[in-house]
Amino acid sequence: MEIINVKLLSKNSNMAYKPLRMDKINRIIEYHKKGYSKKKISRLLGLSKNTVKKYINQQIPKGVSDVPKASVYQSDSDRDQQLESQLPKIIMDLGKVGVTRYLLWEEYITLDSSGYSYSRFCRKVKAYKAKQDVTIKIDHKAAHRLSVDYAGKKIEWLNKKTGEIRYAEVLVCTLPYSGYTFAFAVESQKQEDFIYAINQALLYIEGLPLILQSDNLKSFVIKADRYEPTFNQLCIQLSTYYGIELEATRVGKPKDKASVERHVSIVYNKIYGPLRGQKFHSIDQINIAFRPLIEKMNRTLLQGKDHSRYDLYCSDEKPHLGELPSSLFEIQKLTKAKVQRNYHVILGEDKHQYSVPYTYVGKQTEIAYDRSNVQIYCGCERIAVHKRDYRKNGYSTLPIHMPEKHIKFLQTKGWDASYFKKQAQLIGENTLWAMMELLESKSLIEQTYNACLGLLHLNKKYSAQRLETACQKARTTHRVSYGIIKNILHNNMDKIAITPELFSIPKHDNIRGSNQYL
Repeated sequence: MEIINVKLLSKNSNMAYKPLRMDKINRIIEYHKKGYSKKKISRLLGLSKNTVKKYINQQIPKGVSDVPKASVYQSDSDRDQQLESQLPKIIMDLGKVGVTRYLLWEEYITLDSSGYSYSRFCRKVKAYKAKQDVTIKIDHKAAHRLSVDYAGKKIEWLNKKTGEIRYAEVLVCTLPYSGYTFAFAVESQKQEDFIYAINQALLYIEGLPLILQSDNLKSFVIKADRYEPTFNQLCIQLSTYYGIELEATRVGKPKDKASVERHVSIVYNKIYGPLRGQKFHSIDQINIAFRPLIEKMNRTLLQGKDHSRYDLYCSDEKPHLGELPSSLFEIQKLTKAKVQRNYHVILGEDKHQYSVPYTYVGKQTEIAYDRSNVQIYCGCERIAVHKRDYRKNGYSTLPIHMPEKHIKFLQTKGWDASYFKKQAQLIGENTLWAMMELLESKSLIEQTYNACLGLLHLNKKYSAQRLETACQKARTTHRVSYGIIKNILHNNMDKIAITPELFSIPKHDNIRGSNQYL
């Protein structure tokens, strides 16, 4: 191996240093160009710091530096300080779509080539994040707060009237101190449904907390603000009515409502899971199915403890809840509408039409409505009451509001064989026979409906007794049609007594039948 004979004189003596192998000298120069300190090079190569210094000074002329500026050596403390200044942005970027630790490390090492390796970079990021995630255990006060939030997953149900598949929202309400929890399904997250669900929760806990806390829902908060959120008017009315305070969680701070968030997950496991295969046809059915599972969830002993949520609620919270008023808070809305030519008024919020007596066509009305009922007034007179229907572009029509000709038209829409048989049976046995003959007279039963209707009309034109007699007379001929019955009645043939045959030939073997003359 090549040996370089370089004599390095000591400051205090003329003794020469032991020459180094060329490969070690090259390593010294290589490490120096990478930005390693003389101390680090001496440690890596097992040389004294002065030896390293002398070889560096001899190999690199004064005033010339082969070391790139970006590769200047940094101590661990320098690297820590530089990385820590970037860590807040690194943590923020990690939450963005498509951003990985490796991508961020590549960007970091490009700017600082003497920075940490990827594995050490990841450890630094993890340690910094752990410091930021330090939490404190919150001790909730009994009967102090009711936290509410909508579950992210909805419950499917089938509307039998329309055949439409709908999805119910589920509001989860929790008393954080005891964990006593209530879940209630509603049509939507609209204000009326939100307040209705809150009312049901207050009924369930049988009292009033001091504070109602919710996420920044549109049905709860108009403008989110960390220090002074703006609540919507209806929720302010509810707060005033019950004498409770409103509180909104901070935006992007899920730990403000950690208790209800945790119980949303519990509701998924304890309620959604057992009901996963059940089919529902109304929201009421959903809530009926919810109730026993809610009771079971609240009364089950907590893991590792000798009490349940219900036990804790009864002993520590229920005695301190405020008293509920005699009647629950109810939203009452007013709007105006003109009665259309179809004797219906439109409730604009739902885009649904409700009937009024047809004599009020063209008049101005006032509609008072809440979540359940719709009342329509003309002046001071209440002219119609309906159950509220949320079907868009639908109609709620009462027969008593319709003119007679419309009632008749509506009745025709319900024609079928059973309808005609039922009406004929009310008249008599012979009329029922005639009706059944008419229904079976054509291969397509719908083509007989006009004749059946005509037969029933004869009952009004003449009388039930005469129609029954006419059908009896037709029955003796074994032939029947609307025209035959009509002619019998028109010609008063039903008034002629039916005479029995005066003479009939007794049957015996000597009488030949018609088959003998073929």
